[in-house]
Amino acid sequence: MLTSGRKVRKAFARSTTALLSMVVLASCASGEPEAKIEHLCTVGAASEEEALLRGILRADGFETDVFHRTNRVVESLERDLRAIGSDKKTFSTSLCAYGPTPRAGVERARFEVGWVPRTSKDAEPSMADGGRFDANGAFGESNYFLTNLFVRCDMPGDLAEPSKAAWLYAEASYTVNIGRTDIDQAAKDRQTALTYLMARRVTEALGCENEPLAKPPVVKPLPAP
Repeated sequence: MLTSGRKVRKAFARSTTALLSMVVLASCASGEPEAKIEHLCTVGAASEEEALLRGILRADGFETDVFHRTNRVVESLERDLRAIGSDKKTFSTSLCAYGPTPRAGVERARFEVGWVPRTSKDAEPSMADGGRFDANGAFGESNYFLTNLFVRCDMPGDLAEPSKAAWLYAEASYTVNIGRTDIDQAAKDRQTALTYLMARRVTEALGCENEPLAKPPVVKPLPAP
């Protein structure tokens, strides 16, 4: 009887394992776990972001690489703001990248965010061949393949004080432009507008109380200092 009982238990265990495996496979096949991933990278059809991306990538379609979920981005930025020093910017947190389809080498637009002390030299113009700009009070500089945008983000609660001494920065790299010689001011403005819109998603996720990027992006090139 003991032997018979063991056989029954083993058979039950095997059948339970098989059933669980089928459930997991069914979930993966249905795409449900992927659908539950919350991130800041979705680009809607006929949106301003889509139009800018198509123009920047010079492609009718693009693929999206998501690096972090929204909660991870927020947690990283809040943690870094609590620990920020007085002279160096924090390590950036990657959001996502968009590459033209079909993929061609390193061609893509990639976005990262972080904090920089307002007194730091990291917030000063430093790009080779960079042009300064203002975008509804946000500011920064852009060249043929990089855009840095700095914005005031008034955080709530215990982060209110440290946020008064830091800029939220968005850093975008447009490697699709490497090797090109036709990147004019209009192309830089498109890059800046898209960086602005991606940074807006971060300010909304963080809950910046001043809503710094709520207005549509209006990019104004500034004269060299």
